[in-house]
Amino acid sequence: MKFFRPLSPERYYSEANLITYLRLVFSLFFFTLAILKANPLYNFIGFGIHWIGDFIDGFYARQFKQETIFGAELDVIADRLEIIFFYVNFLYFRPYLFLPVTLYLIDYAFIDFYLSYQFIKYNIISPNYFYKVDKIVYLLNYSPGGIFSNSSVVTLMLIFLPQFHIVVTVIACILIGVKSYSIYRLSKINKEEIIVS
Repeated sequence: MKFFRPLSPERYYSEANLITYLRLVFSLFFFTLAILKANPLYNFIGFGIHWIGDFIDGFYARQFKQETIFGAELDVIADRLEIIFFYVNFLYFRPYLFLPVTLYLIDYAFIDFYLSYQFIKYNIISPNYFYKVDKIVYLLNYSPGGIFSNSSVVTLMLIFLPQFHIVVTVIACILIGVKSYSIYRLSKINKEEIIVS
């Protein structure tokens, strides 16, 4: 088996996808261990595996031209599964953060999941290429700054600055608004394409 080779976007197997599977399995293992042992440390280890693994599989896919449609779908689903498990545990240990966590899960696990999965409707390999569809949607959600704002700010603040939970709640609401606006923009593009066709 040859590694580090370019693959067609239609392929199902890639080393990058294998990395995604591995980080999913190992992160879920530690998330489960966190509940069984009632130890939040394992929850943070699982989150660390999620974060590092998510970076590595994406970097590997881009660096070695292994970006595939299936890989993008797998990545979107794995991200949500891992974050849901993390936050279910997180609430067990910090139940007073129920409101910002719930709002963020509504944003990330449902609204953002729907938005990210829209890439499949267009001739692009993954959400990272949304700039070919709508530059504003890309800038708000899938540019480096957009990705950090959407996937890291809330979680980092809840972990390290939980005393600012009201601010985090406001940020989560803003994210819901941004995602909803992005979905609206894409729906307009779809309608315009239908009219043109």
